[in-house]
Amino acid sequence: MVRSTEDKIREIVELIDESDDYWRKAAFYSDPDVSALLDSLYERWESSSMQGVPLDYATDEEVDFLYHKARSLTREDARRSERAFIKKSMGIDEEIHEDKDKHRKRRFFGLLP
Repeated sequence: MVRSTEDKIREIVELIDESDDYWRKAAFYSDPDVSALLDSLYERWESSSMQGVPLDYATDEEVDFLYHKARSLTREDARRSERAFIKKSMGIDEEIHEDKDKHRKRRFFGLLP
């Protein structure tokens, strides 16, 4: 089924802005590509006397991008966002180290080698 741009915008709003999962919102809005696009949309919206909402100024391709980002977020993305926020608020940098087998390990509080 092909969704219209209006349907995609409605679903983005439902999945992100109307979600009770604040970490899902954080994962979406902290994505660098999403953030850069939203900055551009806000500039267009402000240049147009703030008529409507910023998403009204997105091209079909931009709406598709945001739609797919919103739909592709998983619970793990939200958990990762939550962990990053907590670590940052505690002043802890998340370091990634490779072990002998080239598997990536996350280092938290220096507990992992």
